[in-house]
Amino acid sequence: MTTGRSPGTPSTGTPIAGTATMVKAENVRKRFGRHEVLRGVDLEVATGQVCCVIGPSGSGKSTFLRCINHLEKIDGGRLWVDGALVGYHQRGDRLHELKPSEVAAQRREIGMVFQQFNLFPHMTALDNITEAPIRVRNEPRTQARAHAQSLLERVGLRDHLGKYPAELSGGQQQRVAIARALAMRPKLMLFDEPTSALDPELVGEVLDVMRQLALDGMTMVVVTHEMGFARDVGDTVAFMDEGVVVESGDPRSVLTNPGHERTRAFLQRVLDVRS
Repeated sequence: MTTGRSPGTPSTGTPIAGTATMVKAENVRKRFGRHEVLRGVDLEVATGQVCCVIGPSGSGKSTFLRCINHLEKIDGGRLWVDGALVGYHQRGDRLHELKPSEVAAQRREIGMVFQQFNLFPHMTALDNITEAPIRVRNEPRTQARAHAQSLLERVGLRDHLGKYPAELSGGQQQRVAIARALAMRPKLMLFDEPTSALDPELVGEVLDVMRQLALDGMTMVVVTHEMGFARDVGDTVAFMDEGVVVESGDPRSVLTNPGHERTRAFLQRVLDVRS
């Protein structure tokens, strides 16, 4: 990995574990072959905040989200979660990649919900949720099942714990996926366009669960095209285009009175499509 600063220059403003900043991205870059998807992303998300990331397809939103939990390795810059460098540790002015077991330990603290539900089709909703806590966190089965049952109730699926994914609607499957991520007791939740694969009438039930998570104080980074959710639930909105954060700030300000022409053009297109 290369960094965004010269090798002899140590990082400045390094977050400290336990501070009020949960996510800090500093000049984050990511390349796939010759195509540079992220071209210097800078973003901060405070603990307990909901940050909604919006922007056109191909702007790097999902790639950035995957970098936060090291599903993609960054090629430059620095990325911290709760004060710890993601995927690396620093000795002096040099970065060294973490061992796979150390990366897995970091990833356990970050829940992620994808566009597709990715549930195990041969397992019931309850078993889908208990699998990781039992196998990864070594939770006793009775404890894991009790927690899973409470999570299913939390997402409005108390009466569906014995059903298989094929017996659930898309919205119900996505709510099980959210409960599965929460079962690992994460300090940060990442959502990658969690409603994009749903029929329009099912979107609301998933967004309602996410609204409640926000009210409960969960730190969330949400890549979304749901502008109403971003306006009403987000503490901050970041507009990305061509691999950079063009502007960010208070949702009502960014969405109703954007300061950048690229943001205005994007929002106008979104409004035209939905009108």
